[in-house]
Amino acid sequence: MPSCLGLYIEPNIIKYAKISKEKDILRVESFGIKFYEKLGDTIKQIINETYSQKTPISINLSDEEYRYLYMFSLLNKNDLKKAIQTEFESICAEHGINANAVETRYALVNCLEDKEKVKVIHISKNKNSINTLMQNFTGFKVSNISPIATSIANIANLKPKENVIVINMQDKTTITTIADQKVYDVEVLEEGAKEVLDKISAKENSYSKAYDICKNSTIYTMEGKELQEEENEYLEDIMPTLYKIASQVQQKIANSTVKIDKVYITGTLSVVNNIDLYFEELFNVHASDDLVQELEVFVPTEESAKINIKDYIEVNSAIALALQGLGYGLRDINFKPRDWKDELNILLNLKSKEEKGKL
Repeated sequence: MPSCLGLYIEPNIIKYAKISKEKDILRVESFGIKFYEKLGDTIKQIINETYSQKTPISINLSDEEYRYLYMFSLLNKNDLKKAIQTEFESICAEHGINANAVETRYALVNCLEDKEKVKVIHISKNKNSINTLMQNFTGFKVSNISPIATSIANIANLKPKENVIVINMQDKTTITTIADQKVYDVEVLEEGAKEVLDKISAKENSYSKAYDICKNSTIYTMEGKELQEEENEYLEDIMPTLYKIASQVQQKIANSTVKIDKVYITGTLSVVNNIDLYFEELFNVHASDDLVQELEVFVPTEESAKINIKDYIEVNSAIALALQGLGYGLRDINFKPRDWKDELNILLNLKSKEEKGKL
């Protein structure tokens, strides 16, 4: 029975979830959150506690850069690959970037604005940063490194012809647009949980206590605004960030070329009580022509009925990464450096294809 340990790593916090798969049934074997000072030590602790010493591990890329290129859809695969590489090298030269020091991956999707073109979601990350991250996993089996902004779609209940936005409010906030079950666009906002937790931890001198305060804070609707101000002094640290995020999402939806059918909210800040009502109320106040038909808090599995929903929401990103490691999502978006085993598998696959072609 295959399994994968998903680790979502950001400053001060690691979220983890171990997922196993038997046929089409997925099970969350273990999950949780740990605060850390020494990243490597905490990673080893999680691996040992979840008995994942030999389990494939899927982790997140951080501070990756997104670019969007547009190519003619009639290009064959090889010409398209060359055109993308040439375009990226041109961008690097223009901005003084050493293209050889950057690892890149890309995904293709049909351009909704121009049917004659294909949209390239181009993602890049400095190679040294990836190698530094990998040093924390010496002796363990990292099988996947991917951006959470593309992986988070793994836990969405996507339907054909449906257009969805996922707001993942982690350290930073990523807004992932999914059109017809395919990731179409990613936008990264500087505003996110870090901004809120830094403010509260400065008062409490504890990052974990700041996290618990967020989890136990309640947003009231317009009718309960006076009660809100009286009961929770920390909302003054939470609400400005949430408002900035919600406002930017609303603007994105209003400017979208496609009608958004559903908005999902997830991530650290989504554990604030009534945040779904807050977003819904704010969107209804500012929206026009029913831009969003439905808004939900992410609940990833049917097992959530047996467990506090908040506990699952907290580790959605880790669950999404574990699913990525199990073969879901955009398989080509894997930044893991290739070792000799990977190279051998590639050679064996190529040889197998050549032999099949001769028959």
